[in-house]
Formats: sequence, structure tokens, C-alpha cells
Amino acid sequence: MKQRYLSFVSAGLFIAGSSTVNALNLEDADKEMLAPMIVEGDILASGVVGVKPSMGGVNDAAALLKKVPGANVNSNGPLSGIAQYRGLFGDRVNVNSDGTTYKSACANAMDAPLSHVPTSLTESMSIKRGIASVSSGIETMGGSIMQRSRRGEFAEEGGIEFSGKTTNGVNSVNSGYYTSIFGNVANKNHKFRLGGSREEGGNYDWHGGLNVDTSHERNAGVLGYGYRTNDEDHEFDVGYNFNDTHTTGTPSLPMDIVYSRGGVTNVSYKGLLADKYKVETEFQYQDIKHRMDNYTLRGDIAKKARRQSNNTARGFGYKVSIDMPMYEGSLLIGTDADNIEHDAQIRNPFNAAFSVNNFNDVERDRYGFFAEWKGGVADDWDLELGTRLNWIRMDAKSVGGTAGPFAAGKAGAKLASAFNAKKHDKEDLNVDVVAALTHHFNDDMDIEVGFGRKTRSPSYQERYLWLPLNATGGLADGRNYIGNIELQPEVSYQAELGFNWQVESNYIMPRIFYRYVENYIQGTPTQNAAALKIKSTTLEYTNVDAYLFGFDVEGGFRFLDDWKVDAMISYVRGRRDDVTDNLYRIAPLNGRIGIFYDTAKWLAGTEIIAYDDQNETSSYNDETPTPGYFIWNLRGQYRPQYSAVEGLQIGFGIENVLDESHRVHLSGLNRNPANDGTAVGEHLPGVGRNFYATLSYDW
Repeated sequence: MKQRYLSFVSAGLFIAGSSTVNALNLEDADKEMLAPMIVEGDILASGVVGVKPSMGGVNDAAALLKKVPGANVNSNGPLSGIAQYRGLFGDRVNVNSDGTTYKSACANAMDAPLSHVPTSLTESMSIKRGIASVSSGIETMGGSIMQRSRRGEFAEEGGIEFSGKTTNGVNSVNSGYYTSIFGNVANKNHKFRLGGSREEGGNYDWHGGLNVDTSHERNAGVLGYGYRTNDEDHEFDVGYNFNDTHTTGTPSLPMDIVYSRGGVTNVSYKGLLADKYKVETEFQYQDIKHRMDNYTLRGDIAKKARRQSNNTARGFGYKVSIDMPMYEGSLLIGTDADNIEHDAQIRNPFNAAFSVNNFNDVERDRYGFFAEWKGGVADDWDLELGTRLNWIRMDAKSVGGTAGPFAAGKAGAKLASAFNAKKHDKEDLNVDVVAALTHHFNDDMDIEVGFGRKTRSPSYQERYLWLPLNATGGLADGRNYIGNIELQPEVSYQAELGFNWQVESNYIMPRIFYRYVENYIQGTPTQNAAALKIKSTTLEYTNVDAYLFGFDVEGGFRFLDDWKVDAMISYVRGRRDDVTDNLYRIAPLNGRIGIFYDTAKWLAGTEIIAYDDQNETSSYNDETPTPGYFIWNLRGQYRPQYSAVEGLQIGFGIENVLDESHRVHLSGLNRNPANDGTAVGEHLPGVGRNFYATLSYDW
């Protein structure tokens, strides 16, 4: 197979203090078999974008997505970033962390999947541009994101090796800091790892005041043990990631985080049988408890209006696969599953008579079976063919409430009675298909054509939200919704065309796509009379038809040996097909370009990040337009080239140099009446001028 060398990362990836990540193998990169590309030491497959953890003041791993073509973040708070890829977000995007498809305990995704492992303990994040392979996850309609925490390496020679990394950062915009340390002790057969992280910050400054309340506090830890045989044909690993988030603001949601704590246990095995059969198994268990309320961080709230919500998520999952040679390629077959249980109860701690059993023992079980073949079909032609069968089972128990609207004959009691009278057990049988053909014109250029049929069953909120509430998986549009038990699964048909050209450090990689979604799930005005009595503008989840199209490009070049320019641009448009309207919360045309002086010792330069106006908004969600803006950043990094301090990196910079006042379209709408300079229902502001400094040491 050909090997390509590409310095592809946009200037934003070379943030001051960027850490060097250990090489990824092809299995970590969505099992792509096309020619690898080498990016600052990271070996990824062609078409798989790798992102290195940055070391600016932000420690939220979701922020890394802003540096990937086509990707972005729906931000509802400093630690509540929801992944978006090409206009799809939330449950439509598969997020896999160390083999676990993490499920939010919060019904509003305050503890979104990428919040579980902070940037400082993240080793890498990879995204396959375009259509995700069927092997990458059970429901991957909106793409598949792979996050890997730090795990350390086995020693290659005899004896014991000790390695690790400490990362530290401070910033001015919220008087925030983070600090972390990770260590790994290993010989050829065994390794033990332990790491921890702490971060804290106040409200973010912006040109018009403070964004209240965006304070945050989080502690996280990782530990694990790995074993491999002398011949390196078999490897076993067990790990545990723990997250303890304290009071943290989410001003675009009805409540803020009081705490979110719990852990995920992972057990995995990789083996080579008969010198040709690669076997992989993964088992995971998660147990998360989450509490939120509307008064701890929101000032003077009348006692009768105070609300507290207690949420839990418990579940396990597994994946077993075998990769075997077949014809001029390899066949991967496997099975995977995850099972999750959700509970959520709303109460007023100052009124014992008030309570709402919002989600009661909700179950969402997924079982998948897949087969995927990749290989050469002719000279300079590669083919990927994959299919997947998913069985989704969902169920929920009876609900209810006390006091107020839940008294006999009241609207709340009628809604609960109607919900409890229905059959809650639902089963969906979904089929996914992926086909991608790549032609290599020469060592420097190839073209890919792909097609995918992907499916997604409704989330538990979309099916079982029986009372008009904002518990919508983080939509953050300020609207009240009710669910629909009879929803049908979404079915997406996507076509993709990609082109890659690279000569040494000069490259350009454009892609265009079109996606049509049958039974797209969106809120529309309800006809439920009882729901309308509680909230006259209630929306009900319904199936509609929609389509999305767009393009994303990354490119760059080097000149004068030590200078480089990197850039990317992304555009997506989403529309309803049954009525004249746009889809909700779509990122506008955006891009970044940077020029950097880059040597072994110094990295210094500047970058511009720009977003266009977003006027193509959703009327059904009462979505308001936002004006365009650009942000100018200055970044620097010093890497001493002396043996005594090898591995030391010192970073510094200024973000938003001009203190540009801007409203971020993908930020939710403000729900905190105490917010400084931002009215309720207005888009939250972007971060103001930030001076930051970082220090890391890798040994």
C-alpha cells in the first residue's frame, strides 16, 4: 500500500503547548485500510482526521471538534459541549470513549459524552470524514468520533520504564486554571497507569460584561492495568475513568449542574490467532449520578418556583469482532451491544408535596451485528463494503406527579394517565449499508466516492417525554416538548465525493456531500389539548422528511522551510422537505486560516477564525439569526532543546485579541434571568479577550 506524509492539521491544531501524541494504529482510526498518513507522529488512515489535545486555557475535550472540517460544538455551558458533525448533533453522532458509547445521565445532556474525559487526560480524538464505517458503532448516522484517554505504553526493551506527562494552564477570561498529571510504569509484559485532573473557573468575560453563570469545577481520574504476552500476540487491559463535576453553570438550560459523578469500567482483549485472525473484545459498565437545580447558581428564585432534578444512568455494553484475510483484503465480522437504564425525578426541596416522576426506569437496549470487507479490487482501486443489522428495544414504566397540575382532573394528571395507558415497549429492526470506492491516481492523489444508508431509532426523551418540559437532550431552544411513543426510526441516505492531493507538506482535501433523511425527528406544534393547557406553545416530536448538503475543505502548504499556512472551511445547509423551513441549530459557513513559524524550538504565529451570518434558521424552534464575526488569535510556544529539560513545553497567547463582541450561533439561548447583558431567549455571547499560559512536561 502507498504511504503518504501529510502535515494536514489546520493552524488551530498547533496551539501553544500542543502535546505530542503516541502513534495511533489503524484499528484506532476506524479500522480504515487505506494508505496511512503521518501527522506530527500520529498515524491515521486516509480520510480519518486526528486531533491532538490542545493546551490553551480550555480543558473541555468537545472544543477539539472545532478544529475538524465539518465538525463543531453545540455549547450549553463550559463543560456541556454536544458534538455536531455536518449539521447533525446529539444522539445522531456516535461518540466512543475508550470503547464505551457513554450515555448522559442528564436528560438535557449536561454531562455530554465528551465531558467525561477532559482534554488533559485525552490522548487523541479521531473522526472519519464523511460516512462512518459500519464497524465504528451501532448508530452512526451523524458520523463517529473516537476519543482515547491516556493509557501509556509497554516497554520495548528489558527492564522497567517510567513515563508520564503533566499539563497545566491558566487563563484570564474566567480566572480559570487546570492541572493534571499522568504516570505509567511498565515493562515488556505489564503496565500500570494512574492519572488525575482538576480544573476550576469563574464566569466568562465578554465585551458586554459577564456570561452568568458559566463557572465550573471538575475533577477526573484514570487508572488501569495492561498485560501482553512475550510474543505480543495477545493483550489484555482493564481501566476505570472517573468524573466528578461540581457546581457548573449551563445558562442555556433551565437548570445548572449541582454534581455529576460516576465512572466507566472498560475491559478489553486483543489477540492474534493462527497468525492471521485478529480477535478483539470489549466490555464496559457505567454508573452515573447527576443532580441539577435552578437556584444554586441563579440567585433569588422564589421558593415555590425552585426545582431540583435527580438523574441516574446505569448500563453495560460489549463488542466482539474477528478480522480475517479474504480475497485481496480482509473481512471484519462482529457483534456489539449496550444497555442503559435512565431515571429522572423533579422535586421542590422546599415543598415536599411537589414531585414529578419524569422518566421512570426507562430502558434503551441496542444489539448490533455487522460485516465489513475492505481491500483492493483492481490496480489502484480500493473498495469498502459493509452492512449492519441493529435491533433496538425500548421500554418505560408508569409516571406521575403530585400537587398543582397533577391533581385529579388537571392537565398533568390527564397526561400521566394517557401515557400510562399506552404500551411502552417498542422494538425497531434497522439496517445500515456503506459502500466506498477509492481510486489512487498516483502516490500523491486519490478520489473517493461513497454511499451510505444509516438509521437511528428515537431517543428515550423523544419517545417517553410525557409532560411538556425542556428535557430534550440539550436542544436549548427554550421550547417545551412532549414525546411520541409511535415515532419511526430515522433513515438517512448519503452520497459523498472526496478528493485528496498532497505533495510533501502541500495538500488540499475537499469533500462534498448530500444527505436525505426519511422520518427525521423534529418538534412540531402539538394537538394534545392537555399539553396545550400547561404550555400553549408546546411542540411534539414527530417524523418529517429533511435533507442536508454542503462541503468541507482542508489545505495548507509550507514555504521558506520553517513557515506553514493551514486552513479549513466548512459549510452545511439543512432543510425540511415537507414544508418550507430550515433545520435547527446548524453552523453557518465558517473557517480558519493561520500562518506559523515552526521549528524544533519555537512555534509562533497568528490565526483568524471566521463565521458568516446565519439567517437560515428554524421557524418551528423560534430560532433567531446571528450576525457573522471573526476572531484573531496570537499563539506562541517554546520547546527547549536541552537534554536536561527535553519534553518541556511552555505556551502563551492571546485569544480574541480585539475583544470582539459576538454571538455564537451554536450556543444555546439564555435561560438565566441574572445573566449580565444577555436577555432571556438571546444567544449566549462568545468568550472575550483571553490571555493564557501553559506548561507541560512529557517524560
